[in-house]
Amino acid sequence: MFVAAGVSQARVHLWGSGDILAKAKQTRRFVVSRTEFARRGTIYSSDGRVLAQSDDCFELGLEYRRIPSSPGFFLELGEAAGIASTELSEPAGAGVKSRTWRRPITGSQAKDIQNVKVRWRADGVSLRRVLQREYPLREAASALIGAIREGKPIGGLERSRNDVLSGTDGFTQGMVDRSGSFLPMRLGSGTAPQEDGQPMTLTIDTRLQSAAVSQVKHAVETNKADRGVAIAIDPRTGDVQAMACWPTFDPGGRKLSADDTDFNPAVMGAYEPGSTFKILTLAKALDKGVVDGAFAKYCSGELKLNRHWRVRCDLHHGTRAHGQVDLEKAIAKSCNVCAATWALNVGYADMVAFLEDLGLLSKTGVGLPGERAGMFNRNEYAKPLQIANVGFGQSLTATPLALASAFAAIANGGIRAEPRLVKAVGRTPVKLAEGRRVFSATTATTVRQLMEAVIETDAGTGSKLRIPGYRLSGKTGTAQKVNVQTGRVGGGGYVSSFVGFVPSEQPKSVILVMIDNPKAGQYYGASVAGPVFAEMARTVIRINDIQPQTAAKR
Repeated sequence: MFVAAGVSQARVHLWGSGDILAKAKQTRRFVVSRTEFARRGTIYSSDGRVLAQSDDCFELGLEYRRIPSSPGFFLELGEAAGIASTELSEPAGAGVKSRTWRRPITGSQAKDIQNVKVRWRADGVSLRRVLQREYPLREAASALIGAIREGKPIGGLERSRNDVLSGTDGFTQGMVDRSGSFLPMRLGSGTAPQEDGQPMTLTIDTRLQSAAVSQVKHAVETNKADRGVAIAIDPRTGDVQAMACWPTFDPGGRKLSADDTDFNPAVMGAYEPGSTFKILTLAKALDKGVVDGAFAKYCSGELKLNRHWRVRCDLHHGTRAHGQVDLEKAIAKSCNVCAATWALNVGYADMVAFLEDLGLLSKTGVGLPGERAGMFNRNEYAKPLQIANVGFGQSLTATPLALASAFAAIANGGIRAEPRLVKAVGRTPVKLAEGRRVFSATTATTVRQLMEAVIETDAGTGSKLRIPGYRLSGKTGTAQKVNVQTGRVGGGGYVSSFVGFVPSEQPKSVILVMIDNPKAGQYYGASVAGPVFAEMARTVIRINDIQPQTAAKR
């Protein structure tokens, strides 16, 4: 009997296995295929918070003619899906051949359902993946992170780094035993392993990001502005600590509404820098040696270049004239005449090369979609007037991120660090790009100290932004916009700006705020953008536990 049984098994496994397997494949009773869904990578902040995370969710579907009618089947399926077996076994309405349950099925439930499907050979059981992505910061980071809508990436890093985040679905095809387990030696040639998307860690600090969005939103709504943006950068590394804008969109919305926008002005908007640019012009002039610490000039409110070309200072207390000014007063009072003089002394060719060295005329390359480069008309015939205007931040445009990076060079001893938004992909750190020196450390120190006068002196345009016990450096800016209907600056509105270092010595953050087209009456940078800077500065002080310093009020 034992010999007979052995011969019988040998016939089945050795000589007859091919026929048996062929019959199994022909009936397809023991041949199944299953998609192994990849999980989208999680996005983290630098302080360890989740910015975007996927929950594996599915919708259960039944095609009744292709599933068993056994109560045992519906009992097992209901237990796996968390749905009453009676609800599953009774189609809604006469003649209904299939049904889909819109309630979300979790990833673990989906695996249990797959096992029931295989065990009962229930080809009519389907699981449609529904990509459910959670965004804990919601609008506070949506322009930066983007969103997943109806399975597609919309804006931000979700779109630009989709290849890294999405992963690749796997597929298992082959024969199973009676328990539904795949036979390892009988897997089909089409079987491919799933590859989950890689996680990403950003340079963003959620505490500063949240504070920035809250303040920008308040500034935009209070001043009835079109939009606003605030950026914070670590000047030593180029790491973007915050990138906030308003208005923005709700990443958790099902569909894009008419009010939704994935426009991120930090990299998609190009603006004239305005008077904030004067500190860069001065840095270049000092570095070239065409201006020194003994600089003195009488500002009558107007600088004539010839009979037709002239630049003027803004009105202050009914007059444009600043009188006799030195470097500190020129920065504190934001004198256009002085800034134009510095730029003319530097010269056209060197100023244009300086714009390129600062990265203002190219994309920053942080990896966000839709980024644009700055603009400068190299074919302008009135080049002396053009370069004089560049001296105080007109006749060129740049993105806020590029501008923030340029200003950070002053805070970093004259070295401009390339902006970085992604800190690591998976477990692989993103290498810091080597910084580029754009002016000397001595020049950077001189300009940074002169910027203190904007806040720390009573005559400074940002004197109301002081934080008791802390020395801050800053510069206000108010740029007129071109009227798109007339092509002239008159009636085009303003961009109100403020840039500052927190603290002044060994800055932890360089903060740039730009509020586009305020229409509530005020438009100067100190009063519109300055309060956003001040609140963000307080957050930087708290996050970094910066101890009080001796204020340098003069």
